[in-house]
Amino acid sequence: MTSFSRREKLFVFFSMLVGFCIAAEYGITRPASHSIFLTVFSSQQLPWLWFATVPVNLLAIVLYNRFLPKIGPLIMFAIVGCSVIVVNSIAALILPIFPGYIFFQCLWKDIYILLMFKQLWSMIHSTIHSNRASYLYGLIFAMGTIGSCLGSCIPSFGAVPLGSEKLFFFTLPLYVVLFFGYRNAFHRSVLSKEGLKKELMPSQNASEGFSLIRRNRFLVAILFLVVAMQVSAGFLEYRFNVHLEMHILDKDLRTAYCGKLFGWMNLISVILQSIGSFLIVRIIGLKQTHFLIPLMLLGSAMCSWMIPSFALLSCSYVFLKAIDFSLFSVGREMLYIPFGLDEKFRAKAVIDVFAYRSSKALVSLSILCLQAIAGVYLLEVAVYVSIAIFMLWIGIVFFMLRHFPSQVRSPASR
Repeated sequence: MTSFSRREKLFVFFSMLVGFCIAAEYGITRPASHSIFLTVFSSQQLPWLWFATVPVNLLAIVLYNRFLPKIGPLIMFAIVGCSVIVVNSIAALILPIFPGYIFFQCLWKDIYILLMFKQLWSMIHSTIHSNRASYLYGLIFAMGTIGSCLGSCIPSFGAVPLGSEKLFFFTLPLYVVLFFGYRNAFHRSVLSKEGLKKELMPSQNASEGFSLIRRNRFLVAILFLVVAMQVSAGFLEYRFNVHLEMHILDKDLRTAYCGKLFGWMNLISVILQSIGSFLIVRIIGLKQTHFLIPLMLLGSAMCSWMIPSFALLSCSYVFLKAIDFSLFSVGREMLYIPFGLDEKFRAKAVIDVFAYRSSKALVSLSILCLQAIAGVYLLEVAVYVSIAIFMLWIGIVFFMLRHFPSQVRSPASR
C-alpha cells in the first residue's frame, strides 16, 4: 500500500467500509428472514419463492440498465439502498401482525444484496488497476465477510431474547454508514457522472445488458459459470432447509442456529478471501483456480451423499457457500477486468444479479418435477443432479480455457 496515493488509499478504505456494512446488515437480517419464512410457509414453498424472484429480478435489472446512464451510479445506489431500509423496517413492524409479508421481504432480500454488491464492484473494477486486483480484491471481499461474521453474532445470541422480527431494525443505522462510505468512495473513484456517460452508452433498449452478453462468447461462458454455481447451491440449500425444518422446530432457535451456521460460513470465507484467494491465484493461477473450485465442491457433494446426516449436510452447505463467497467470487470478478464500462455495469448486472438469482428458477422447476417423479427419493436424486452439475461445470472451464486462454489469466501477468 506504500505505492498508493492518499486518494487511492481512501478509495480502498471506503470501499471496504461499504462492503463491511452491506455484508453486516445481511448477516443480521438473513437468518431472521430465513427462519421466519420456514415458520410461515415451510420448505415446500421455497421453489415457489425462487420462481417469484424471476419477474421481480428481471424488472429490477431492466430499470437499472434503463436509468443508470440518466441518473448516475451514486443516485442509483441511494435509491436501491433506501428501498432496502423501507422494506426491512416495514418487516420489523408488520410481521407480528401480518406474517405473510415475509414472502415479499424474502423476495427482495435475494435481489437487493446482489444489486448492492454489484454496484460496489462495478465502481471498484473501474478504479483499481488490474495488476493490483489479485490482492486488493481478496482484501475487499474479506472486509465484507468480516462484516458478515460480526453481523451473524447478533442473531446467534440475540434472536431468542429480542425476537427474530426485531432484527430488521438494524438495517437503518448500518445503511446510514453505508451511504456515507459509498459517497466518499465514489468521489475518489474514476467515475464522475460526466465521465461515466462518455463510456456508458445511453440506450433506449432496456435489454442492452442481455445484448452485450449475446454478442460476446466469453461473457456467455461467465454466465454459465454463475448458473452452474447457483443451481448446485440451490439443490443443496433445498436439502438443507428440509432437514433444518425437521430438526429445529422453534422459530427463534432456528434463527440462532442459522446465525451461528452463517457465522462459521463467513469465518471460512474471510480466511479464504484474505489469505487463500491471494495465495491460490498467485501460486496456481486463475485458470487452475477455476478448475479447483468445482473439484472441491464435487468432493464435498460425494461426502454428503455417502454420509447423509444433518450435521454433515450443514457442513457441506457451509463449505459450498464459503467457496461461493470467496474463491468463486474473487475469481469471477477477475474475469471482468478486460472489459469496458458497458460490460462492467450493464452486462455484469445481468449476470451477477438476474442470472445469479434466476438460476434458482431452474432449481425450482427441477424440484417440482422431481417431487412428482421421484417422490420420497427426491433428496437422494437431488444429490445425483448436483454431482452431474459439477462435472458439467468442469466442462465449461475446459471450454473457456480452450477458446479464451488470454482472458483467463492472473491479473498480475497482464
